[in-house]
Amino acid sequence: MTTASFAAQSYETKLVEKLRRGDSTAIEEFYNAYRSRLYSLILEQVGRDEAIAEDLVQEVFLAALSSLDRFRGDSQLYTWLRSIAFHKINDFYRHQAREPKPQDPLPDFDVMKQLEQTGDSEAATHTVMEDEEVHQSVHQALADLPHDYQEVLVLKYLKDMPVLAISQIMGRSPKSVEGLLSRARKAMRDSLESNNHKS
Repeated sequence: MTTASFAAQSYETKLVEKLRRGDSTAIEEFYNAYRSRLYSLILEQVGRDEAIAEDLVQEVFLAALSSLDRFRGDSQLYTWLRSIAFHKINDFYRHQAREPKPQDPLPDFDVMKQLEQTGDSEAATHTVMEDEEVHQSVHQALADLPHDYQEVLVLKYLKDMPVLAISQIMGRSPKSVEGLLSRARKAMRDSLESNNHKS
């Protein structure tokens, strides 16, 4: 271990000890030391929405302070905070995926026909998910899908996130995310077809 890394570990150990004792100045020190890096990390993951990033930063610090007993010092304090941050980002997107909002841009044309014509096409799905108008059948089809399918479609097509970022949020490998996207697109087509037959 280098002198610098030893010093950093020693600093973190002392800071955690002060936090566990409820030292109010340590809480401010803790926030000031890690807030900027966490904010930058989260901001990139939430489409650079500053308000959402700020809210999630606060949630990360609250979660960390309430679970300090779980920090064993096996990793750097920022690494631990970063893992909490990704859990919070994941929770945020899961919540959004479970509750698609009426204002989300979805299509106002025969999406089933579009998807059937193109098969398992990423471009077609992107068109389906980003058209300016809202189509009730697509909302219903999305709501009928399993949560992980909802989540990956929302992250990819409504939030326009790359596969690598989605893999970090969902805790999957990029290859696994690509497979999930393919299955989710097929499930969406099947759901749209099923709803079309019911109507």
